[in-house]
Amino acid sequence: MQKEDNINNLISCWNKVPGIIAMDEDTMAEVWNKRSKNYAKNNGKGDGKKKTEEILVFLDECGFNPEGAKVLDIGCGPGTLSLPLARLGAEVTSLDISSGMLDRLKDVVKKESLPIEVLEYSWWTADIDELGFRKEFDLVIASMTPGIKNVEDFDKMVACSKRLCYYSNFLQRSEDKAYYDIQTSILDENPKVNMNGIVYPFMYLYLSGHRPSLRINHSEWKEEVSWEEAADRAIDFIGRGRSFDDETKGRIMNYYQTASQNGMYSSKSDAYIGMMIWEV
Repeated sequence: MQKEDNINNLISCWNKVPGIIAMDEDTMAEVWNKRSKNYAKNNGKGDGKKKTEEILVFLDECGFNPEGAKVLDIGCGPGTLSLPLARLGAEVTSLDISSGMLDRLKDVVKKESLPIEVLEYSWWTADIDELGFRKEFDLVIASMTPGIKNVEDFDKMVACSKRLCYYSNFLQRSEDKAYYDIQTSILDENPKVNMNGIVYPFMYLYLSGHRPSLRINHSEWKEEVSWEEAADRAIDFIGRGRSFDDETKGRIMNYYQTASQNGMYSSKSDAYIGMMIWEV
């Protein structure tokens, strides 16, 4: 009884914390379609390539062999993990809500003739029995995806695996100082903090009797882009699907123009990311 009480209390807390995704499916798809070009451009390069290699090593250490394995990649994006796993011999089903992300993945799949099935679905409403996903995969992946927003989405993910699951999300993330300034000074809001990243899924698994292998990585990155691009990204990211009026957009654009040098804006961010693998 105490175990059930603990789990129910945790779920109740999980559903109340800041950071729960409030966008509907159409808005979510639109947001990620806008980001797809930039994500695809950086896919498999630099720091992103290093992170992918770390994940593949982690999976190997936990006993996963991609050769001949069936993999489900939830919120696959432009194929950050789907592509390298398919190249290593896995049969991958890649699912995402964003047609923009999937179009870029399809281009690579066609070019390299990779064993990847690409599906445009929202995980929030996907029926795993209609799709034939239940206990169908050797590995189910949900890597840094808003597709898993609550315990129901998480349970549905686990139900698709017959062996291993991989999940990752933020433990803590610090955006560029500009985001804080814009939310407090221009929008008169309290900055939103992601508090339901890795902690609640990990605790849910632990209370349910699982003992996932866990890794915590720290990343820092600097970037220099035109102030116009920096402003557009901020409007997209902070807005999270909201429609700012022209006056608010103008104030945000003016912030970045004023903070830029020679038309370029330099940003600095850092994040702690938790990754866990467990047997189902």
